[in-house]
Amino acid sequence: MAKGGKKKNFNFFSVYLNEKEVVLHYANTKELAQEFQFKMEEDALQFFQACLDIEKSIENLSTQKQESTHNQWVKQALKGVDYDYAEY
Repeated sequence: MAKGGKKKNFNFFSVYLNEKEVVLHYANTKELAQEFQFKMEEDALQFFQACLDIEKSIENLSTQKQESTHNQWVKQALKGVDYDYAEY
């Protein structure tokens, strides 16, 4: 992967991928960021893509519902995946 990783910004969140790490930031939460450290780069890439796909599928929801729905679906995408989690 290119040095510096990939970053995507949307109206209610941003997501950053760098090798085995994915960082999510939601615009309206008290946490600065949610960091996911995966054991394998493939899992990190799949999770990053899931975050993007989920955003597309909920774009017609109201802005206030998008963030909570996205966060719930993101947690579902992690079932069965080996990762470490930190909140800042």
